[in-house]
Amino acid sequence: MDTVLSEVGRQTLQLSYPDEVDEVEAALRRFHGKARRRPKPPVGMGVELLPLADYVIPVLAGLFGIASGRVAERATDALTNRTRALLAELRDRPGPGAGPLTPEQEREVFESVVLSMEGKVSPEEARRVAHGVIGALRMRSTGR
Repeated sequence: MDTVLSEVGRQTLQLSYPDEVDEVEAALRRFHGKARRRPKPPVGMGVELLPLADYVIPVLAGLFGIASGRVAERATDALTNRTRALLAELRDRPGPGAGPLTPEQEREVFESVVLSMEGKVSPEEARRVAHGVIGALRMRSTGR
């Protein structure tokens, strides 16, 4: 399943924040607890700023049904069973036979991503990432 998270995470960030694409693999390792957390900044330097990939990977894992927990629940609360089934199909068997999402399903996914990122990034960033997720899912459903 890491392949799915890596591919869709890369595509999402490529479409929304191209400068962040290189962070995907490190974010995957942190997501699975196989890497140390990013070092804290020196005292007086402010709060720790995580790369967007550290927010995108858990949201995608929730959307694709790969992870559980609070983030995953928030990611799937806005999704109908039909959309969840199509996302599972895109996870397991990408390409033209697995999609595409309808405009209504895209709206569900968009709202789900924005909700999942609430309080973690600005609303504008959440919407920008959500647009990237929709674009990445379109690419996955067409096989391009």
